[in-house]
Amino acid sequence: MRFLITMNMPSYSNNLVHQMTVEHDSKSLEAFLEALSSNEFIIVEEFYKDPRANADYYSRGHVALNYRYIGKVKILTNRNAYEQHS
Repeated sequence: MRFLITMNMPSYSNNLVHQMTVEHDSKSLEAFLEALSSNEFIIVEEFYKDPRANADYYSRGHVALNYRYIGKVKILTNRNAYEQHS
């Protein structure tokens, strides 16, 4: 399942927070939160949006996230995917 995560840490462009699009094998938001709360780090696959119009996401590989820096998590839908990158 894909999730949109807001991280409470500076971004590469020095914004105070940044968003990540990730995929994890959890079947629900609740299951993902359970995995986060049970581990200090969680391995997810990170995705970037292709900058071309109407292009899809592409994988940037796996990354370990520390739950302490996650401020918000929501299920990625087509609507919030558009809002994130428009």
